Amino acid sequence: MDNLITAGELAKLASTTKRTILFYDEKGVLKPVKVNSANYRYYQESQILDYQRILLLSTLGVSLDEMKKKLLESGDLGKLFDDKKELIEKEIKLLEFNLHNLTKFQANLKANGTMVNPEIKVIPPFDIYFIEKEGSYAKIGQYCEELSEMFENKGKNFTSLAIFEEQGYRPKKSRLKIGALATKGTKVKEEFKDVVKYMVFDPGKVLTYTHNGSGSLLSLFWKELEKYCELNKIKVRKNVPDFEIYRKVNTDPTKQFFEIYLPIEQRVSVLVSQHNSA
Repeated sequence: MDNLITAGELAKLASTTKRTILFYDEKGVLKPVKVNSANYRYYQESQILDYQRILLLSTLGVSLDEMKKKLLESGDLGKLFDDKKELIEKEIKLLEFNLHNLTKFQANLKANGTMVNPEIKVIPPFDIYFIEKEGSYAKIGQYCEELSEMFENKGKNFTSLAIFEEQGYRPKKSRLKIGALATKGTKVKEEFKDVVKYMVFDPGKVLTYTHNGSGSLLSLFWKELEKYCELNKIKVRKNVPDFEIYRKVNTDPTKQFFEIYLPIEQRVSVLVSQHNSA
């Protein structure tokens, strides 16, 4: 007992609180070497180092279960550090990406009152294969995957898209054409030839914005595009449907690129014409 210290003494020597020491005891990562009949906990002085290991692992985002496992493995932390380094690097990359977007949105708000900085383009007619669906926006990704499975040969650059048959925000139930750009070599499987249709889509003049990030934010940027039109007195065409093209889809949101297109009238204000890249 002379060489042991109480939970309170351990807390003082480790610059923490007794409550913290008891918490890690309850979680099984810093157990006392002795508990007497009065339920007093006693620790070895060397367990101050164990606490510091726990503190280090905690700052690295290591869970208590991982912590317990690694501490039982005689402090072999090499593999854990490798894994955590990779995770932290990904988190830093995501933070830098988010900071870049935030800076871009701030600049756009100051410049034109919206988060977007769209362009005016004239899109020539293009060929698509499509299936017709009626459902929520949340299912568009599922519908695109369904369409993808209907092709025997997808070509080198399979690119999916959605055409919205009805204007306005309809997140719960919307009539959609879920399509894919028709490229050289694209071939529909025989059993789906009555399901997959073909058309030439001619959107003409559009206001367009490219979003780099999560697809779940697209509705927000559609609203910003509509706001941009209101602020700049741009008339939206009613006879051509809105559409979006999914240029790059990835599990990593920083590698995703989506284009949204709002068909507009030929005449636009001078302010917007300055951004014309057509």
